[in-house]
Amino acid sequence: MRHIAKPAQEPVAIREYVAAQTPVGHGLDYPTFASTRSPNPPHRTRGGELCQELVAQQFGLCAYTGAGIDERLGRLADPSQRLKFKAHNEHLKPQSVCKQEVEARGHVYGTVVGEDMDHRNIVAALMVEGAGGRIKVDKSELFGAAHRENDGVPVVPTDPTCENRFTYHPEDGSISATTQSDADAQESIRVLNLNDSTLSGWRLNAIDTFSEIITTRQDAELIIQRTTIPQGGRLPEYCFAIRQVAKLYLDLAA
Repeated sequence: MRHIAKPAQEPVAIREYVAAQTPVGHGLDYPTFASTRSPNPPHRTRGGELCQELVAQQFGLCAYTGAGIDERLGRLADPSQRLKFKAHNEHLKPQSVCKQEVEARGHVYGTVVGEDMDHRNIVAALMVEGAGGRIKVDKSELFGAAHRENDGVPVVPTDPTCENRFTYHPEDGSISATTQSDADAQESIRVLNLNDSTLSGWRLNAIDTFSEIITTRQDAELIIQRTTIPQGGRLPEYCFAIRQVAKLYLDLAA
């Protein structure tokens, strides 16, 4: 999980929509926003426009898994050929909870702006589904946003401490809590099913690709830089896992 520093100002898609709907006094809820057609470009929904903005903000990476959800999305492959993948606007606090909070304050949902429309509560994430309408998959085959459903995620990517709370293992691509006492990190791994075999395989391939070229301290330092500083608005997939391995090399070489 890579820390996502949310900007102070909300994305254009939300800002323009709220400005237009506030005088009307309704439609100020995420489901209505997401299904409304965007004027620019006219064929995309506001939800699609927001997703594009969030993906760019996250340098092309899924907030939970680190998989590429920009143009790299089409290269994601499920070895079992049972799954398909798409980019998704994910609410860190579930929309159902946001609705309940609005109603608990005595408002009719959609007549005021709630946290379901707060950009600090929305990230771009990978959505995993059954491939085609005929394939039904068990929840155990899913990971990330799809596996989480409405369960709470104790450690979220907007938490500045999130990167240090997980350790990635280069021998098999698996993930664990950095400290055994960190129950929240352990629960986040369970809720998001971050040790799913498909996801672990993707991480392992990415780690191997970079670690194979580490033969000197200079190599490791270059990889740390490459996985920290975006190039062309993009970061490498699973950059946080790769960076950990490179830092481990430096520690061992010290």
